[in-house]
Amino acid sequence: MVITLYNRKFTVFLAAASPDMDDTREELKYVLDNASIEIIDGNDYKAESVEAAVLASDCSVHVLGKTDIYTPDGDGYDTMAGVQFRTAKSKCNKEFKMFVWNPVSTINSTNSYINSIRRDVVENTFYTDKPSPIIFVEDIRNIMNVKESQSQQHEPTDIFFLYNDLDSDTANGIYNMLKDFQKVNKLGISMSSDVDYNSYISDQLADSQIGVVYYNYAGDWAVPFARQIWKDTGGNSSKTPLLVTANSEHAKEDDIKAFKGIMECTVDEQLRIPLDIKVFLDKKNQK
Repeated sequence: MVITLYNRKFTVFLAAASPDMDDTREELKYVLDNASIEIIDGNDYKAESVEAAVLASDCSVHVLGKTDIYTPDGDGYDTMAGVQFRTAKSKCNKEFKMFVWNPVSTINSTNSYINSIRRDVVENTFYTDKPSPIIFVEDIRNIMNVKESQSQQHEPTDIFFLYNDLDSDTANGIYNMLKDFQKVNKLGISMSSDVDYNSYISDQLADSQIGVVYYNYAGDWAVPFARQIWKDTGGNSSKTPLLVTANSEHAKEDDIKAFKGIMECTVDEQLRIPLDIKVFLDKKNQK
């Protein structure tokens, strides 16, 4: 089952970026696309057509790096990223929002153009320096959308298996291995959604032997997600224990530290993860 989260479609104008941020911009574009957000790509527009593209959007997204998007060579001419930034800013109102993302750390920054932008944030403009594009896109969706609660059926199961849709390929492999031996209810968290899933997760966990949060690439999403579930369902007093399990090919060592003393966490080879989940389930049933 896939529970969807949000009830309004919207269009993003993804502005051009300085060359040093091209790779980061492409990663962000991939996450936006996987969230089923309609994108107007600023790289496809010349200066004279930027205003029309911005007006055709509900919001704009701008990626900042170390290079000044205004006049990097001091010649008085904006880069395309600068032209699009100024155009979007001039259109900000209740109907149009502007999101500025600087994933490069700015603590004690000596970068004058970044500091200038941060000081000049106006109403309906949102600045963030969170490093994760997944978390950034979730923030955009939270601001652009209103969640709609709907009741979902839940049923008794051995394993409640949760994951981000960005990891659906590898998650489905684990699910297919588990379902031959255990009763498994899976939930792919989709970023292009129209239902508030919190109540469903709480109800389904209460009817499950164990809960499992799995991730491959989406660690930046999974870590705070798992901690929030643990908190919302009673923490250590919950009758349903939680396991966070990750593919060792992409998991970060710091992720494990985040769960110390809170819940069990395993980082293992992809093919061994179903066994880790089964061992966790057996341990719970032996108590």
